[in-house]
Amino acid sequence: MAVEDNGPIIVGVTWFLCFFSGTFLVLRLYAKISRRQGLWWDDHILIFSWTMLLVESVLTQMGQTLGFGKHTTAIPPQNLPLIALGTSIAASISCFASTFSKISFGVTLLRLTTGPLRACVWFCIITLFLVMLPSALLTWISCRPMAKAWNSLIEGECWDGRVTVGYGIFNAGWCAATDFALALIPWKLVWGLRLRTREKVGVAVAMSMGMLAGVCAIVKGVYLVQLAQQDFFYNGKDVTIWTAVETATAIVGASIPVLRVFFKDTISSLYNHTAPISHSDPKSSSIPLSDRSGTRSGTRGIGSTVRGRGDSASERSILRDTEDLGVVIEENGRMGRKAGLGGILQTRAITVEYERRSFVSGFGGGERGEEEQIGVAV
Repeated sequence: MAVEDNGPIIVGVTWFLCFFSGTFLVLRLYAKISRRQGLWWDDHILIFSWTMLLVESVLTQMGQTLGFGKHTTAIPPQNLPLIALGTSIAASISCFASTFSKISFGVTLLRLTTGPLRACVWFCIITLFLVMLPSALLTWISCRPMAKAWNSLIEGECWDGRVTVGYGIFNAGWCAATDFALALIPWKLVWGLRLRTREKVGVAVAMSMGMLAGVCAIVKGVYLVQLAQQDFFYNGKDVTIWTAVETATAIVGASIPVLRVFFKDTISSLYNHTAPISHSDPKSSSIPLSDRSGTRSGTRGIGSTVRGRGDSASERSILRDTEDLGVVIEENGRMGRKAGLGGILQTRAITVEYERRSFVSGFGGGERGEEEQIGVAV
């Protein structure tokens, strides 16, 4: 038996997506603030995007109380213009929400790219915004007078509904294409690093989750034909839901790279504090070479390009987050050019174990300590 009211389903799914993506966003912000990294433009843009999703959820809730989700014949006539107006506002807000969630990841990639790749990222960001604007404004410019867009009883004329549907499908297709393009760039960046294949794949996959938002954009484009159907307040359930899914998925996808590193560091830190020391001599120690090169010789090792945090014996990742990935690429590229080399140099730090031993110098010179290298671990 067909459901006579889709309102509860639409509202329930929209609020779930809002809180679910908001949880990932809060964890992302906590991960950065707790590590004293501070927030950057990509974080602020993502916050704006989620705020728009929240407003969209509120408007959907208000529309449901007026009858949105029911058949038009079951809605009080005086509520129809209010629902149509609220739907138009929510549609425009959803355009900004979904587009800026994708732009946020593009801004992140701007910190990691140079040359043609950076130009490609800029192209995606600019075209995403420019293609989105007409889609967000169509409702407000397609009718004369404007109020006829949400009140059919007013005298006037509107554009053919196929214009709105056609451009909406084009917008969804362009968003999907840029999502896929932005998701492939991290593979190009990471594959140039001298890391284990497993680590490369893990980082690249984490930074490519925006591809799921592209899939959602395609699904939304398929359902946009519902805009041209009669009784949209009831039949428009799928396009309304998938619009929110696209935004929420993009927010979650943009947060996963930061959370991956945060949880990996947290687990590694707990392991390092609880794991027993395996050295036979309690005086032996394991010191990253990057730290020794900075404190003993005054030089800066490759491992210190990630702010002096070398790779420990528990195989902690050198990629602390996307910001550190950018530091590694920039610093190693600069060092490689200075040395006349191409590509990216070794980025894993080396841990050297030392043991302090005592001996008596000749001719009764007394006892002094000397550090003797007893092992090297990569």
